[in-house]
Amino acid sequence: MKYRINGTTLACDLVGESGTPLVLIHGFGLNRSIWSEMASAYLPAARVILPDVRGHGESDAPAGVYSMDLLAADLAGLLDQLGVEKAAVCGHSMGGYISLAFAARYPNRLAGLGLIASRADADSPAARSGRYRLAEDVLKRGAVVLADSLAPRLSRDPAVVKLAREQILQTKPRGIIGAALGMAERPDRTTFLKELDLPVMIAAGEEDQIVPFSDAQTMAEGLRQGIFRGIPAAGHMPMVEQAEVLGRALSDFVQQMAKAGGI
Repeated sequence: MKYRINGTTLACDLVGESGTPLVLIHGFGLNRSIWSEMASAYLPAARVILPDVRGHGESDAPAGVYSMDLLAADLAGLLDQLGVEKAAVCGHSMGGYISLAFAARYPNRLAGLGLIASRADADSPAARSGRYRLAEDVLKRGAVVLADSLAPRLSRDPAVVKLAREQILQTKPRGIIGAALGMAERPDRTTFLKELDLPVMIAAGEEDQIVPFSDAQTMAEGLRQGIFRGIPAAGHMPMVEQAEVLGRALSDFVQQMAKAGGI
């Protein structure tokens, strides 16, 4: 289904008609379909909301910088249209940055937070410069620039790399550019994450080539209501590489929130 939100059109799938509202936000250059198999098979107790981020998948790709706050506002607008007052929000990679922005802007609408192969800190100066170069290169040469540079690092499984590459090549260049510039500008939310007094699940692939497993473990330390889930034999795409393991971890997470009365 498609929804008109904040002056643009966003695509979204709903899996399950009842249960705890659970939003799953995909990563950079990808789209909502990365979650589909896992959500259908392993999240029976949740009402799963799968949006395509602005500029990705079947959503529109307006020109401009897609700040993480803007993408969080898109999510809030989507929840309004779906009649969802409060939800657990979990994001993969860039989706984690959006989830953190949502937590900061709409704390009363958040029942729990999940960061999957993601991080809370801002880009280093070198990483920020790399995003600006990427945006310039994509403007000149198209989505293939991101497909060539990112897809091989997402997994050691050739089938997963192929899937990711195909999705990235289908992503609109304006969407890639807008998201890259928005990620470059995002703030450090490490302290904010540690101050959150609600359930937070950190999930990390043990073979992740982008977010080191040890970094994810360190991020999980000191969280007030933190849950850490290490995922063996998975890289940066655990929802595809180890769908059952991550799906059951997410299922346990939302059931715990429901029992605690968070939703």
